[in-house]
Amino acid sequence: MPRRVVVGLSGGVDSAVSALILKNKGYDVIGVHMMNWDGMEEGTSSCPRTKDESDARMVAHRLSIPFYSINFVKEYWNEVFTKMVDGYSRGKTIVPDIDCNSKIKFHHLHSYALERLSADFIATGHYASTSRGDFNDKETIDGKCRLLRGRDSLKDQTYFLCTLKQEQLRRAIFPLGSMTKNQVKNMAFENGLVEASRRKESMGVCFVGKKKDFGQFIEEYIEGRCGSIIDCMSGEKIGDHCGVHNFTVGKRLSVGSKSHLGYFVQKLDGDNGIVYAVESSTHPSLYSTQFTVHTPEWIVDSPSKDSRVLCRVQRSHSPIPCSITLDGSLTTVIPSRPLRAVCPGQMCVFYRDRECMGGGEVISINATLKTQ
Repeated sequence: MPRRVVVGLSGGVDSAVSALILKNKGYDVIGVHMMNWDGMEEGTSSCPRTKDESDARMVAHRLSIPFYSINFVKEYWNEVFTKMVDGYSRGKTIVPDIDCNSKIKFHHLHSYALERLSADFIATGHYASTSRGDFNDKETIDGKCRLLRGRDSLKDQTYFLCTLKQEQLRRAIFPLGSMTKNQVKNMAFENGLVEASRRKESMGVCFVGKKKDFGQFIEEYIEGRCGSIIDCMSGEKIGDHCGVHNFTVGKRLSVGSKSHLGYFVQKLDGDNGIVYAVESSTHPSLYSTQFTVHTPEWIVDSPSKDSRVLCRVQRSHSPIPCSITLDGSLTTVIPSRPLRAVCPGQMCVFYRDRECMGGGEVISINATLKTQ
């Protein structure tokens, strides 16, 4: 009897091809579409969610597999969205996709698939793999399941999977682990999934939807608290703002013509409502030589107390060598070169070669040049 796999179908090409590959391999495939955001929050009844669900249902129809839609709106709001809003209101830069994966896709979806659909495995269209292979069909020497970077380095999504646990990885399948994005699109087109192959890739935060402007969106959930923009070096006030949530470290500020080099956000003080800025996008205080991570979650085992591994603070950046020192719940990270725009709330993810070891939230930063 074939093994049963539930595939999370978003309506996009990655999950569609994942389902196609699994069906071609003889698995008993079931498609499940998750609804994580309430269309009423968009102020319109023609919410993008409706099209996503329709596209996912069409994929299931084309592949002749059963299809279900499940509503995780309450879970998403309570376990992902409110944390992000709270973080931004305090000047943090939160990556909600990480919580969405660990709490919604790999917890609630997995539970639904196991308990309601009697699944053996749950598959997603992430560009990642594990030490048990792309199809979870290999044994490992120590019985541990390690998360590995996908073949397509530009699309690798292990950054967003860094907090997954052993029990979640042991039942996970990543069919696209050894494929590139171009291969995935071509496979979709050649197998009649034309709409999915041509579907525009979603690059923004999943719940912003039709508004597309994150600043406009977040304004509806955070009460603006006006404050000052201060030049870090001189202590001079150079402008005003209406909420630290409108800014991220490293971004250019609109403060008139006070400097031909431009001003850039150096630090956000959410408690006092202050935005600190420096002149020039390459100002030394925008670069961190050391930062502290709180309680990293290790997928398999924690590294030795003083180790040299790789780290990655932004998904779009390649992992670079670093040294880490573990001290109770805190981990000190010293990158091999100063990193620009590291800020509290970001996730620092650790690697050893292809293996994603885990990650933790950045809580404090030491810059190359101290400011006021």
